[in-house]
Amino acid sequence: MTAGFSWSFNTQFAKEFANYPPVQQDAILDFTDLIETHGIYPGNYGKFPGKLSVSWRGVDQSHPNYAYARTYHLWHYHVGLPTYEQVHQGFKTSAWVLHFQYKRGTNHVHIADVYDHHTNDNKFYLPSLTYLDQEVG
Repeated sequence: MTAGFSWSFNTQFAKEFANYPPVQQDAILDFTDLIETHGIYPGNYGKFPGKLSVSWRGVDQSHPNYAYARTYHLWHYHVGLPTYEQVHQGFKTSAWVLHFQYKRGTNHVHIADVYDHHTNDNKFYLPSLTYLDQEVG
């Protein structure tokens, strides 16, 4: 089955991506290859070496991050930077995650940002509106 998925970079992210070291660019492009090949279907999550998740998972519904992540259809993928770690059965995690927007029922992923999973004050990082396609919301 052909996934038929496409992807795009946010304008700001595309500018930054051009300056990333090759190993970081390769990790991100490996993800885009997986998107094109497998798409995002619950049965295909195991085809991604890193953990793939909605960004509102585990967030209390009363927290502002829950509404923000849901409104903008934010997901994140453990992209393997600096390395993958096998800490859970079935998938790997990494310190850095690739943030993207994906609205279920569509076949397009909008790459938003790559960042450490947590900020310096140990809060889950979510990309600012500068990195988001606000029409996806």
